[in-house]
Amino acid sequence: MIDLNRARSYFDLNKGIVYLNHASHGPLPLSARKAYDDFLDSWQKTEHDHDVESFRIIGELRGKLAGMIGADSRRLGLSYNTTSGLSIIAGGYPWKKGDNIILSDGEFPACVYPWVSLKRIGVEIRFAPTDDGFINEDSILALVDKNTRVISLSWVQFDNGYRTDLKKLGGFCRSEDILLCVDGIQGMGVVPLNVPENNIDLFTSGCAKWMLGPCGTGFFYLSEQAEEKLRPINIGWLSVDWNDDFTDLLKYDLPERKGPSKYEYGTYAYQDIRALNASVDLHLSFDRASVWDYVRSLTGMIIDKIESDDRFELKSSKKESRRSGIVAFRSKGAKPLYEYLRGKKFIVSFREGNIRVSPYFYNTPDEIENFIRALDNYK
Repeated sequence: MIDLNRARSYFDLNKGIVYLNHASHGPLPLSARKAYDDFLDSWQKTEHDHDVESFRIIGELRGKLAGMIGADSRRLGLSYNTTSGLSIIAGGYPWKKGDNIILSDGEFPACVYPWVSLKRIGVEIRFAPTDDGFINEDSILALVDKNTRVISLSWVQFDNGYRTDLKKLGGFCRSEDILLCVDGIQGMGVVPLNVPENNIDLFTSGCAKWMLGPCGTGFFYLSEQAEEKLRPINIGWLSVDWNDDFTDLLKYDLPERKGPSKYEYGTYAYQDIRALNASVDLHLSFDRASVWDYVRSLTGMIIDKIESDDRFELKSSKKESRRSGIVAFRSKGAKPLYEYLRGKKFIVSFREGNIRVSPYFYNTPDEIENFIRALDNYK
């Protein structure tokens, strides 16, 4: 069970709004705002002696994020967004002319453009067709040949919330020595996932949506199998192993850091990392399975309403293994409906012709009932 009073105590939304838009941006928790304020106040008013504490938090944050996806912290790197992780593979793999990459034709642009840029060196980009807007694993696998090096796709589709069968793709990719790269941003924080068990080579996620972190924060998991194939595309002074000793900086022969942390190559955004750390602590203070069960109950209420009203067409899957925190639906004149809902202070998104609704663990059943009542009253 979710303690709703405690959950809601972390947020300070504008009066009267019902925020159902976590697939776009998550609101910053009060605890994350306090982490900003504490750090900035300390930075402004003291001798700026923050390095030891900052690096301790960075190490702890890697461990917390790794724990959320069932991974070893040594396989985790901090980044700025989802694309940062994809670019590690796109820029660091030893591509040859004639190699190919397989994507879905229903991807968010962040999952596409890092790969499309490789066409200039002769890499072929193959787009597998979706099935009624849903990613189709069989269509993806049908495009594989001896020159396929990467399959890259979203865990959860941004526009309709469809959840990909990563276990099926991961097992295939591991057996064929193909790298599986996953954009995890629309599931991370809400849907449980063990990344290593699904044979994922790169799992990358920004943290400004369901993770409730600041914009410009993210992380990535990189498998050992993938790392062995790559060369780092950006090297900086923090790509090498200082052994936490920054008192003698005239060393130019230090070895690279081991694991994905070598990609954290320059000065960190310490204030953002501290805020993200506070948001992650908030997540970890609630049972993750209970959060997922509760979000499913809220989205189930919305699905039931859409299915019962012939004015609307459900664009998300009802199949349990394919559900996420997103419900998408259409109507005749969907854009006016979106504007009507926003006018009633229900904060949702309009994506690819869909009304996209994405509630979270602090939303109440009453808020969802009010949303449904607004749909009932729409003319």
